[in-house]
Amino acid sequence: MLTNLGNVLDAACGPAATDPVPREIEQRARAEGVACLRAAGIEWAGESPDEDILAELPPMRPVHGRMRPGGSTWQSLARGHASLEADYLNGEIVLLGRLHGVATPVNAALQRLAWRLVREGLAPGSVDVSELLTA
Repeated sequence: MLTNLGNVLDAACGPAATDPVPREIEQRARAEGVACLRAAGIEWAGESPDEDILAELPPMRPVHGRMRPGGSTWQSLARGHASLEADYLNGEIVLLGRLHGVATPVNAALQRLAWRLVREGLAPGSVDVSELLTA
């Protein structure tokens, strides 16, 4: 779950791996998630040498000449789904935060961003990264 808290960012802005703003927001969302899990007394896989496995995976390559356009939230948005997984990812962190007295403004903003994408019928990658700073 922690590694997917930034999924809505890729859906909104496109896979902007080189842009520091979405990556910073994703790191802040993950930090909130870690704080909530700790406050709730929930153990999770990660923060260990095993976490380095993700960094060692080979980069994504084209399949049949096409690059993967985006992750699961991007795909749901592209298919026009009426909801996105942000409620089950970022929303869970927001709920844990409320239950355990941990502030979760970044995850709450990402959840609202997901709702906006669906409500306004926005296409994947249609949100300018600068809009993230004002959300």
